[in-house]
Amino acid sequence: MGHKQIEAWFANAIRKGRLTGSFLFVGQPGVGKRTTANLLAQTLLCERNHPEEMNPCGVCEGCVQVAAKTHPDVTRVGKPSDKSFIPLELLIGPPDARMQEGFCRDVRLRPMRGRRRVAIIEDADFLNEEGANCLLKTLEEPSANAVILLIGTSEQRQLPTIRSRCRVIRFQSPSGENAVRLMRDVHAIEASDEQIADAIEVAGGDMHVATRLLSGEADKLRDALRSQFGSKTPDPVALCRIINAHVEQSGKEASKRRAAMRDVFSFAVQHYRQQLRQAFDSRLATLHSLNRLDRSIRALREVDRSANQSTLIECYSADIAAATTGDRGEIG
Repeated sequence: MGHKQIEAWFANAIRKGRLTGSFLFVGQPGVGKRTTANLLAQTLLCERNHPEEMNPCGVCEGCVQVAAKTHPDVTRVGKPSDKSFIPLELLIGPPDARMQEGFCRDVRLRPMRGRRRVAIIEDADFLNEEGANCLLKTLEEPSANAVILLIGTSEQRQLPTIRSRCRVIRFQSPSGENAVRLMRDVHAIEASDEQIADAIEVAGGDMHVATRLLSGEADKLRDALRSQFGSKTPDPVALCRIINAHVEQSGKEASKRRAAMRDVFSFAVQHYRQQLRQAFDSRLATLHSLNRLDRSIRALREVDRSANQSTLIECYSADIAAATTGDRGEIG
């Protein structure tokens, strides 16, 4: 929803026979990057409709297999939930079978069922330097019948060597009618247009966070956080207790606990951005808000790096209370 221009670009490239090479999809979580990648895979592998129509039937065996992630001509790699990065073995095979297995080898295989091969790296943010270097030749010289799609959240989180070898496709967070449709029709959220717009702004465009913020239980969290973040001297113990309670309430699954921490830090980022807009008449207030904003942004990054939960929350709460970035090179 809201990406007609991107859809039209791909349809035109297919029509002209120019859809080749490697593409980097970037944008906030939940805006439709994976949906577009799957649509493109179905488009290229649909057994009923022509690819240039960009309208896969959705019911032929090719379309069904793509949707079920079982199509032999679609290779997918993602970060396992228990790992900090995409393991090298998934890219180039285990040590005793280098380049005989893995993503880079599969991309070069001839199509088994369809006319093309589609290769998708679903968590490109989590390619470490060694893994990224293994991909360079594959990205630069993919097979003529292969399309490679990397999915990430921002260009800045990709190594320059990866960015330079891909065409970057930027996805904007839905707004207006598209945002309302997405929340109501896809996520079954019952909220006013204003509430949806506010949640998306607070979430910084992260649709997953926005969805959770629109749940009824999130009201208490926002009120509790606002009382701390709005104070000149937040109580680190109280703030730590609020964050821990929200994380514990999310359950034992690591991915859900990380998502709960993103809720808090996303709210903090938007709160301190708003403070900065209002506080330019007070230099001290501006520096404090800037330090706290910087610390909240860093906390979001640390969540994605699988930092220790207890340590992260304790250090974050203490740094917010002290209005420091937690970094030696802090401002102020």
